[in-house]
Amino acid sequence: MGVKKKKEVQVAAMTICHQDLETLKSFADVEGKNLAALLLHCVQLTDGVSQIRYVKQIVPLLEKVDKNGMCDPTIQSCLDILAGIYLSLSLKNPLKKVLASSLNSLPEFFLPEAIHRFTSRLQEELNTTDLYAYRKVIDNISSCMENFNLGRASVNNLLKNVLHFLQKSLIEILEENRKCAGNHIVQTQLMNDLLVGIRVSMVLVQKVQDFQGNLWKASNSPIWQNMCGLLSIFTKFLSDDNLLQTVQSTSGLAIILFIKAMFHPSEKIPRLISSVLLHSVDCTSVPEWFMSSCRSLCFGDVSESAVLFLCQGTLAMLDWQNGSMGQSGEALLLDTAHVLFTLSSQIKEPTLEMFLSRILASWTNSAIQVLESSSPSLTDSLNGNSSIVGRLLEYVYTHWEHPLDALRHQTKIMFKNLLQMHQLTVEGADLVPDPFFVELTESLLRLEWHIKGKYMCLGCLVECIGVEHILAIDKTIPSQILEVMGDQSLVPYASDLLETMFKNHKSHLKSQTAESSWIDQWHETWVSPLLFILCEGNLDQKSYVIDYYLPKLLSYSPESLQYMVNILQTSIDGKTGQEQSFPSLGSCNSRGALGALMACLRIARAHGHLQSATDTWENLMSGSRIKQGLIHQHCQVRIDTLGLLCESNRSTEIVSMEEMQWIQFFTTYNLNSQSPGVRQQICSLLKKLFCRIQESSQVLYKLERSKSKREPENELTKQHPSVSLQQYKNFMSSICNSLFEALFPGSSYSTRFSALTILGSIAEVFHVPEGRIYTVYQLSHDIDVGRFQTLMECFTSTFEDVKILAFDLLMKLSKTAVHFQDSEKLQGLFQAALELSTSTKPYDCVTASYLLNFLIWQDALPSSLSAYLTLQVACDNGDRPAAVVERNTLMVIKCLMENLGEEISQAENSLLQAAAAFPMYGRVHCITGALQKLSLNSLQLVSEWRPVVEKLLLMSYRLSTVVSPVIQSSSPEGLIPMDTDSESASRLQMILNEIQPRDTNDYFNQAKILKERDSFDMKDLNASVVNIDTSTEIKGKEVKTCDVTAQMVLVCCWRSMKEVALLLGTLCQLLPMQPVPESSDGLLTVEQVKEIGDYFKQHLLQSRHRGAFELAYTGFVKLTEALNRCPNVSLQKLPEQWLWSVLEEIKCSDPSSKLCATRRSAGIPFYIQALLASGPKKGKMDLLKITMKELISLAGPTDDLQSTVPQVHALNILRALFRDTCLGENIIPYVADGAKAAILGFTSPVWAVRNSSTLLFSALITRIFGVKRAKDEHSKTNRCGHSPVYHSREMAARALVPFVRIDHIPNTIRTLLATLPSCTDQCFRQNHIHGTLLQVFHLLQAYSDSKHRTNSDFQHELTDITVCTKAKLWLAKRQNPCLVTRAVYTDVLFLLSCCLNKSAKDNQPVLESLGFWEEVRGIISGSELITGFPCAFKAPGLPQYLQSLTRLAIAAVWAAAAKSGERVRDVPISFSQLLESAFPEVRSLTLEALLEKFLAAASGLGEKGLPPLLCNMGEKFLLLAMKENHPECFCKILKILHCMDPGEWLPQTEHCVHLTPKEFLIWTMDIASNERSEIQSVALRLASKVISHHMQTCVENRELIAPELKQWVQLVILSCEDHLPTESRLAVVEVLTSTTPLFLTNPHPILELQDTLALWKCVLTLLQSEEQVVRDAATETVTTAMSQENTCQSTEFAFCQVDASIALALALAVLCDLLQQWDQLAPGLPILLGWLLGESDDLVACVESMHQVEEDYLFEKAEVNFWAETLIFVKYLCKHLFCLLSKSGWRPPSPEMLCHLQRMVSEQCDLLSQLFRELPPAAEFVKTVEFTRLRIQEERTLACLRLLAFLEGKEGENTLVLSVRDPYAEARQLTLQRTEAAC
Repeated sequence: MGVKKKKEVQVAAMTICHQDLETLKSFADVEGKNLAALLLHCVQLTDGVSQIRYVKQIVPLLEKVDKNGMCDPTIQSCLDILAGIYLSLSLKNPLKKVLASSLNSLPEFFLPEAIHRFTSRLQEELNTTDLYAYRKVIDNISSCMENFNLGRASVNNLLKNVLHFLQKSLIEILEENRKCAGNHIVQTQLMNDLLVGIRVSMVLVQKVQDFQGNLWKASNSPIWQNMCGLLSIFTKFLSDDNLLQTVQSTSGLAIILFIKAMFHPSEKIPRLISSVLLHSVDCTSVPEWFMSSCRSLCFGDVSESAVLFLCQGTLAMLDWQNGSMGQSGEALLLDTAHVLFTLSSQIKEPTLEMFLSRILASWTNSAIQVLESSSPSLTDSLNGNSSIVGRLLEYVYTHWEHPLDALRHQTKIMFKNLLQMHQLTVEGADLVPDPFFVELTESLLRLEWHIKGKYMCLGCLVECIGVEHILAIDKTIPSQILEVMGDQSLVPYASDLLETMFKNHKSHLKSQTAESSWIDQWHETWVSPLLFILCEGNLDQKSYVIDYYLPKLLSYSPESLQYMVNILQTSIDGKTGQEQSFPSLGSCNSRGALGALMACLRIARAHGHLQSATDTWENLMSGSRIKQGLIHQHCQVRIDTLGLLCESNRSTEIVSMEEMQWIQFFTTYNLNSQSPGVRQQICSLLKKLFCRIQESSQVLYKLERSKSKREPENELTKQHPSVSLQQYKNFMSSICNSLFEALFPGSSYSTRFSALTILGSIAEVFHVPEGRIYTVYQLSHDIDVGRFQTLMECFTSTFEDVKILAFDLLMKLSKTAVHFQDSEKLQGLFQAALELSTSTKPYDCVTASYLLNFLIWQDALPSSLSAYLTLQVACDNGDRPAAVVERNTLMVIKCLMENLGEEISQAENSLLQAAAAFPMYGRVHCITGALQKLSLNSLQLVSEWRPVVEKLLLMSYRLSTVVSPVIQSSSPEGLIPMDTDSESASRLQMILNEIQPRDTNDYFNQAKILKERDSFDMKDLNASVVNIDTSTEIKGKEVKTCDVTAQMVLVCCWRSMKEVALLLGTLCQLLPMQPVPESSDGLLTVEQVKEIGDYFKQHLLQSRHRGAFELAYTGFVKLTEALNRCPNVSLQKLPEQWLWSVLEEIKCSDPSSKLCATRRSAGIPFYIQALLASGPKKGKMDLLKITMKELISLAGPTDDLQSTVPQVHALNILRALFRDTCLGENIIPYVADGAKAAILGFTSPVWAVRNSSTLLFSALITRIFGVKRAKDEHSKTNRCGHSPVYHSREMAARALVPFVRIDHIPNTIRTLLATLPSCTDQCFRQNHIHGTLLQVFHLLQAYSDSKHRTNSDFQHELTDITVCTKAKLWLAKRQNPCLVTRAVYTDVLFLLSCCLNKSAKDNQPVLESLGFWEEVRGIISGSELITGFPCAFKAPGLPQYLQSLTRLAIAAVWAAAAKSGERVRDVPISFSQLLESAFPEVRSLTLEALLEKFLAAASGLGEKGLPPLLCNMGEKFLLLAMKENHPECFCKILKILHCMDPGEWLPQTEHCVHLTPKEFLIWTMDIASNERSEIQSVALRLASKVISHHMQTCVENRELIAPELKQWVQLVILSCEDHLPTESRLAVVEVLTSTTPLFLTNPHPILELQDTLALWKCVLTLLQSEEQVVRDAATETVTTAMSQENTCQSTEFAFCQVDASIALALALAVLCDLLQQWDQLAPGLPILLGWLLGESDDLVACVESMHQVEEDYLFEKAEVNFWAETLIFVKYLCKHLFCLLSKSGWRPPSPEMLCHLQRMVSEQCDLLSQLFRELPPAAEFVKTVEFTRLRIQEERTLACLRLLAFLEGKEGENTLVLSVRDPYAEARQLTLQRTEAAC
């Protein structure tokens, strides 16, 4: 970015009055050497910085003058002028401080005269009577007291006058503030004046010497009287709630300070203040002056805020150090604490809460100061066990998770101070065994880690007592903290705590151990858990640990990097990941050790912990590993590797050649990322790299230009600078080539976004600013006509982000459109823009807007547009660009307005015709877009703009009038005056009568019934309209038959309203306002602004369509924000007037009101929201207070059920306000009243009120508890445990869990169990039993999931719970008639068995000793699983009971098997019995349990393999498969068969199910062919496994199943289709991966070549899937294919996890290599060329079908693949085919071999040429879809032509690059060469 110039400081120059100037001229000597001449020359300068140099010469000049000089009138006059200059300068002007600093060094003999002069000038200032000049005087008093001796002396001389002036000014400013109520700008300034006045008064008392004595304390002293007056004023301010709270709080400080200065004797001050705080002032014991000045504090009703600010003053203004106030001071300290505690329970306002927290923290600081003075009397009151410390701890605990950061910070200060206070009370004792610290530590560790305050308090404890004592309690704390770092809200707290702990631990270890062995222990404690998270943790965990924790660790211990690298390198180099502590290379779900290594090195390099990049590549990391990281399957590994290359702590570090090559490699495969976050990171990192290149190139350029001719021996470079600079230039040019190639036809949004963003960064970084003579690269030098056209075509993207990026990039280029386009082409672009601006496709008008803005800014408009200018302004090349842009914008807007006016006229005649043929919103959008790009505050053609603006406003209102009837109807979504039946038509007629739309034909006069056809001809429509003649047809549009749907009409209307609203908002936001008609600098008059406001009011209050009023809200906010900034008071008060007006209208509204009471009050909440949210965010928020008071009053219950409309409106508005984040914490005080209104609304008999109340309550819950981040539907609390509603009981049980602390759960469970009835009880409620059991179940589940408890305690507590559970065991037996409660109790028993097994591992005697399994066996034996149910038995809860009982039975079987081994005894039921149950619920659960065991055994995760109990069950499952008719159970049986070895069960099929293995295979494939669900996927997997088994075991008889093999291949191909579920395609991927060695890469192919290539085509198709999960799975297939013995040399990425983008290229590389291995080039090449050409596509049919979709189904979205890029596949296939043919040297044996392809390609070329000729001009804009389709097919055809030419020996591989130039000539040339060769 080059060397940046230091920003120049702007200093306002000082000036003097004319009289002083003449005085200086009269005294200045001719030589210019005296003081007068110096000052004269100084004040004549206009630059403040230059004046500073002269000011600094004043004192040195005076020092040369002798003592007699003080009588010199020249010097006296100059000192007087200097005093005037000083007082005239503003407070923040640096000249003021420089002058004061210089005059402080004035020789002593000049001081009396200087003080006299300053005093005189200051007296003149104090005599001012202009209220708005008071602030300047106050500032001067303040600056005189600030390190300025002359000023302080002057103030001291005028102390009486200064105090009088302050008293007068404060009174008058307060009165003026009252008069200016409503003028926010003036009030804010006056409030600041008051604040400064109070502060200056305090400074006077603190710094003026006269206050140190007692002479001024006489009651008749003027100073004393002024002090009393000021004290009285401060008391008034303190109690005035209309002032800002900062003014009140400062007044509280001033009151205490003045009392401290005025009260005598000082020993009684603490007692007096204590009595004031406690409201116990004895009027007989206080002076009269105090009573007269502070009477309201002694006897009045003192507000909470006043008391709070007095406490603040007490703590801040009194001297607490050294115990100077004695015991009365200590008593005051304790009294202050009690007052603050009382206030903490009363204060609810957020800002006062903030003040309170600061004051409490200040109190702890004061307490520490008192304790440090060795005050023994306070030791008992302030130690850790005291009540005050307890109250403070309680405050910390209740506020440590407060939403305000500043308040949470205060709790940290408090807690830290509390620890210090306790230390001071036990000073000399050992802190570690201190009971207070021990108990505090243990209680904190018992808390859950999701409590944020826990981290803060533990950090303070670590600093106080050391981390070793905390680790002694639990050494796994570092791992526990790292575990929670997956939660973003906890990450900052966790990382700060870890940093505090590892720093403390290292210091402790170093102090304890002399040797270096301590580092190993430190690494084991802090680094090893980190590496485990980096390799094994979830995505969020790793990201946050890398961003927050790793940099801190490496910054503190850089030497740990080598330890990390060694560990991770060892893990990567391991043969298999399972043998290592960490995974080997990672996968799409895991970064693995490679990702961890890249992350560590990236952070290390970015923070300067690596010496140089070269050392990194040579010593720490190999180049191949870098490339593996750059294309790793996990996106974050790629990002970290890129960051390692791009980021450096030195901005001028040279980018090495290797790094540039790797970056080029990265950009080839990583532009098409679907993740916005990944794209943003890629673009950001590459921009950092470009900045490094630019910065380092400047250094290299300087080295190159240096006079020394020797080779530079500099650490920056090891080669000559010119070589490095040339490498930079070549690299940047190559990168830009790649990026422009990425903008090929059909490229995805992701690719275009990435490429354009990076190109924009290049243009920004490598620009040539004024003054720079060299830049290593300029993007504009690499722009030709083809690339310019490519950027222009980006405007056609349906994504506006791409349009913006392309536009910005074109604006950054130095070459303009005129360089590349002729006038005819530019005229075509303009016409295309006009056509697009009236398209029925909304995104087309956005394209039009960008095209028009481009032509405007490039000065490339047609010359014919100049006719629109009234004043023909000639803008030649010498004119400023701004003038040209303004002229062009004006012409375009006038042209658009002319067209829009004609279209509005026609729409007034027929809105249907407008919706179908020329929706008007596009024109308005283009006008808005043009205005937004123009700087409207510096217009030159103001006289031209005024009528344009006026006409534009009128046209907007006119358009709104045309479309508003639809938007404001009660059913805008269905409004169209035609339908298919009489009933619908009658309903529509009611709507039409309601809105009375403005339409001159009969289409809106009555509803019509449609005939059989649902379209109408525009000719017929025009003919039927009397008032429309042929002249009203749209210019240039063909009349055509078109469908008009209700949706089309609605879209036309609401988008028109939207665009009008945005246009009006933009005009208000950008146009300068004209406060008076005769003003020449404004474009919007006051009346126009009011009209716009009225328009928004009507629109927002009456519209029914959400899209319309939401966007109107956006425009209205712009208006209200502009009004609040406007200096015109009448305009500034408009929002307030509108607010009162609408509130009054709401109060008076009834069912006949025009205000919409349905649709959540439609736009009314938006209207009020805009009025409130756009106001000033600071201050008293008076509008919000009054509005909330009115709304809450209206929202309350009403007795008149006929007038509930205002209540509904109020509830809906409150909901919107509580949801509005702009109001922030200011809305919090009204939450309680809002909740009350909502709850009371539930009781209303009116549905509308209940509905609105529910919505309000939901908004309040969100405001109180935050946004629900989980998908758990039971996250809201409900104390409804015994509710008769089943779902309520379920929710209540789940909601109870968060309210019970983990250590309290066992007691709670035992208490709940005790409330259950006994079997002997006669009367009980099942609802009560059910609710209680649900609570027991969920609490027990939470306890079992908790990780923060010791195993022994856990087992002991569970044993107690089990004993309690056995006491109520009858609830699980038939004695309990309710199946629902029986089921829940059974679930509790099952959960207990799981928990005890988990805690005891295989220690079954724990359960046996309790008799648990014996009881369970009894329950099962007596259950319906054994005895069965009566016929046709039905009861509530039967499925749930069966499932619960089955789970418990399965657990009992496993427990018995674990005890007795293979021969299971004492089991009441077997798996076979469960599998033969008549209930699918039982079979399904049993199969699920068995499947889990089979899967574990198949994956090798089972500790002992398959349990003996499940061996030899193949026959059983085969029988089940044949007779199972329940889909879920059938699917699980097939899954189990798939997990089993086919060699075990396949030979039994004939004996068992009377099917040969071949017939069984056919049966399986039939299932896979016919089913379209999960069964299909499972059947496909099973069939594939059977096929593989046949191929591997029956080598000799493979041909016997050849037909079945072909059927299987077809089945796989069909299962890849995009319309199928994701599960189906994932199954195909799994099948292909498992069969890759057999079918895809077998050195001796089993399948026919066509079938083998068909399977490879499946792989390629899946690699281009829209769904990332499918692509990632397909890369596993490619990885497997690359890693075979015969293919591992095909690429350099064998055995690597790669991303799908490069996997596509690698798959083609492997395939081409295999074709050569198989010697199948001759038959295989035509197939691959067919892939290249896309021979299955019928080009004409595709173009026609797209045209049909585009015209007839404008609002229906077809399935689109946003990831796949056809031409990328073509590029890779071409590349590898060329490589294959070049390497093999193969050529067709005869020309006839490729005859068919040559003929097909030739025909394709002819067809393409014909289709291109049929396209209209500028087809890339007006027919984008067709044009893109043809361009893609053209590139495919060209690629085929090049390959065919290569085979004929006519061309080489260098023709491979995708064409971005004019491709037609090339196609014709290649075609002509082959015409004769074609058969």
